Amino acid sequence: MQNYIYQSVHGHIVVNIEGRPCLLDTGSPFSVGYEPITIAGHQFPVHNSYLGVTCEYLSDNIGVPIEGLIGADIITALTMSIYSSERMVQFSERPADGSIVIAVQDFMGVPIIPVAIGGRVMRMFFDTGAPMSYLLPEAFQAREPEGRHEDFYPLLGNFLTNVYSLGVNIGGEGQVLRFGELPEELHNVLDAGQVQGILGTEMLKHFGMCLSLREGVMKLDTLYRSEALPAREAV
Repeated sequence: MQNYIYQSVHGHIVVNIEGRPCLLDTGSPFSVGYEPITIAGHQFPVHNSYLGVTCEYLSDNIGVPIEGLIGADIITALTMSIYSSERMVQFSERPADGSIVIAVQDFMGVPIIPVAIGGRVMRMFFDTGAPMSYLLPEAFQAREPEGRHEDFYPLLGNFLTNVYSLGVNIGGEGQVLRFGELPEELHNVLDAGQVQGILGTEMLKHFGMCLSLREGVMKLDTLYRSEALPAREAV
């Protein structure tokens, strides 16, 4: 088991891996970097780019140096926990741990979890590359937006979206999250995975999360655990 400190940059999780700042992106099937990434004693190969996403592109758009992207191909191999109260990401080979148990499916390694919104259960990508959550524009019919927000999504770049606050139920726990209108350019991403939305990192403000795609499970805690091991490195 290994713990790593991360910094949140406009909602993006940038993890310090052996002194290398790496974007944690469960929404990317493949990892990207200049050289292999070693996590918890395991070395993983990476791609130079994925669909035009490179370290230089990420650095320019996120606003801090990025030397790697940790995608689903790495995350699938390990159990990953995120505790935002400690700004800590933990990787291990242990079974997932947490009091709220959610069955997880995946598409090309990208996790899919059920989320209830307005009495309807939707399949949603859990994507740490997305600070906000997103639904198709028709989900907001008859609602007035609270404002406009500029966001960055690795496969699209920077864009503006209307913002709405919606009540959600995740694993039996109710919360209110911000949602944007999914840009048309990303509609085919939902179609490919047969999902109805994207659940972003804002969820992690409310839950400690443990994800094991090998077990097909996500486990959540509503109270963060203070007994987690001290992080190995600081950003």
